[in-house]
Amino acid sequence: MSSTKQLVAYVHVRDLGGRSVAFGPGEDVPAWARKQITNPKAWGDVEPADSSQAEATSPAGTGDTLEAPPRTGKGSGVEVWRDFAARKGVDVDQDATREQIIAASEAAGVVPREE
Repeated sequence: MSSTKQLVAYVHVRDLGGRSVAFGPGEDVPAWARKQITNPKAWGDVEPADSSQAEATSPAGTGDTLEAPPRTGKGSGVEVWRDFAARKGVDVDQDATREQIIAASEAAGVVPREE
């Protein structure tokens, strides 16, 4: 079985209507978006998933299986959290801090409250 290129990082691209769209690791990326993602560090080789496992997850783009970014360390920046919140339907101000976005995500119930 040969490997294919999959995202290993969160990216932001513009759709055909000019709207900002985020994609993350493990998501199916449509051809129009693949053309815009030119940073080689965004891509990695992964083995194709077993088709029975792929059917068990929600359809691409629904955001139902999108996992929350880490709260600290690598991959925990404000843009990653902003993208996550947008994919989960959490409304945040454009100038919101990472902490404000995390709090809004907790309030919306898309991430558990940190004890």
